[in-house]
Amino acid sequence: MHHVIRAAKKQHIASKLTENAGNPKKTWQTLNEILGRKGPSDTVTQLNIEGEIVGDKLREANHFNSFFANVGTKISNSVPPVQKKPEEYVNYGRDIPNLQLGNTTREHVIKIIKKFAAKSSCDVNGISTKMIKFIGEEIASPLAHIFNISLRTGQFPANFKKCRVIPIFKAGDPLDCDNYRPISLLNSISKVLEKIVAEKLVYHLNVNDLLYQHQYGFLAKRSTEQNLMQILNFVTKALNDNMFCIGVFLDLRKAFDVCSHEILLAKLERMGIQGTALEWFKNYLSERTMVVDINGSFSNPCSLDISVIQGSILGPILFLCYINDFWTVTTLFSVLFADDGTCLGKGNNLRQLTVYVNSELQKISNWFKANRMADNTAKTKFMVFRTRGKAINPIDCQLVFNENELGLPDDPELIHPIERIHNEGASQNFKLLGVLFDEFLSFDDHISHLCAKISKSLFCINRIKNFVSQETKKTLYSAMIHSHLVYCMSVYGSANKTSLNRLKIKQKEAIRIICNAGYREHTAPLFARLKILPIDQLIELSILKFMHSFHHNLLPLSFNDMWQLNRNRQPERELRNADQLYIPPHRFATLKRLPLFNFPIVWNSAGNEKNNPRQHVYLKLLKSRLLLNL
Repeated sequence: MHHVIRAAKKQHIASKLTENAGNPKKTWQTLNEILGRKGPSDTVTQLNIEGEIVGDKLREANHFNSFFANVGTKISNSVPPVQKKPEEYVNYGRDIPNLQLGNTTREHVIKIIKKFAAKSSCDVNGISTKMIKFIGEEIASPLAHIFNISLRTGQFPANFKKCRVIPIFKAGDPLDCDNYRPISLLNSISKVLEKIVAEKLVYHLNVNDLLYQHQYGFLAKRSTEQNLMQILNFVTKALNDNMFCIGVFLDLRKAFDVCSHEILLAKLERMGIQGTALEWFKNYLSERTMVVDINGSFSNPCSLDISVIQGSILGPILFLCYINDFWTVTTLFSVLFADDGTCLGKGNNLRQLTVYVNSELQKISNWFKANRMADNTAKTKFMVFRTRGKAINPIDCQLVFNENELGLPDDPELIHPIERIHNEGASQNFKLLGVLFDEFLSFDDHISHLCAKISKSLFCINRIKNFVSQETKKTLYSAMIHSHLVYCMSVYGSANKTSLNRLKIKQKEAIRIICNAGYREHTAPLFARLKILPIDQLIELSILKFMHSFHHNLLPLSFNDMWQLNRNRQPERELRNADQLYIPPHRFATLKRLPLFNFPIVWNSAGNEKNNPRQHVYLKLLKSRLLLNL
């Protein structure tokens, strides 16, 4: 009987972990359940309301609702005005065709509904996307009719404008509502209409080349890896030219919540959204309400007079339109991922470079003020990238965020110092889109962070290794270890071999646990048997995947001139290596490991299968070859 129970338990755990294999959060919940540990609770128990600790759910809900609805307005109103109007920054210098919303069809509605994730979370009316998917084909025709009326008249249905908000605790003091993230659950049917309009809007923006080329957030075929690669290559070029490079990492306060509808609509109009289309967006943004739900206790409704709607499909795209002209105000190289902005400048003289960056930051500050946005100066940081041995005098690199209007006398109260991140400071690294950067681009801190994460996962897998099958352990490895390893591996994989060796040791430990092998057992046969690539081969795979996208023009246009073919550099000469990428000369040996120099070397030495334009086929062949060579 004991063996039957043990086998049933093993099968239950395996099926549950397999079901949640693609969801690390659910995987951790299952593991905590197996290990008998209680995970963090998202339930609001008590709240500090005007100095009083309150446990009444209705009062908590009303307080949360008032805070979430008004936080954007308070920040926006605290920004002192400037003379220049925000739409004056938007100048495309050409005529832009008007966006036509057109219409939709029953088939298109069904296609969109089928792409939705079947989530059980309900909107304010108790309807979930799971239900919409279940009855999608039956309601597609009336929905298409309603949507076409909306698109034709420029009116967004009023019943779609109320959303349910769930506060989720982030970190810090659980009694402070500022430490909670509002998760908005919009009307489930409205998401279908939003998706239809979002497709039309994104197509309009792309076909007319309106979006900033170095915006990598919320757009198809854009990624954090591409964002970080642009930053890394810019810094590498500066260091290779024996220059200093200053990187400023901007942090906006409640960026989505402070977007003014008036400013947004003015910018949309200049982007070719006019007439009925503009009226539709105006109506979509206006007269919205929200209610906060805490354990079934609903607050009174509050109006949303500001912000693009978080949790919506259109909200992120509208936010990109709102900040799309940010790059025009500065000559610093600006790379954006939604509201995460990195501005880079380079120069031979650090003092002169600092003066230049400070003057550009004042221009950026004026743009923020014109757009009623506020920089969080406490969280805005900067870093002076340099090669080892290149000395820095701290007096020569003192950055400030000057919020005084250009052309007017400076008020010292509006000039805020920016903290420098460096190896001898209180903060020695900066977390940018999940990767820890340091001033020498060593990525040692990021690898240490990864090793710590993997160690926690290994402890959990080791605790349950006798209760689950090898296949289940491999699934856990994929969800809890492999997912961390491969995230932006092409970026941090440029670390030196000594640092990467720490990851190799952790990965080998994981493989031995999966196979129930001894701690000294040779791992190469185990990797081959499990069809898992070791770190070195994973890095090679990630590099070749990136370069395959580059070679076959699958990357954004901003990467077109990143590397050149030898034949394009010297078209007048016949070269034996004409079809290979040109490898730029490097001044310092420590830079050779970085993508700008290393990626073309790896690509040039790759096999002929790289010419296959179908990436999934190429990667499958490549992985098979790498496994054979273990």
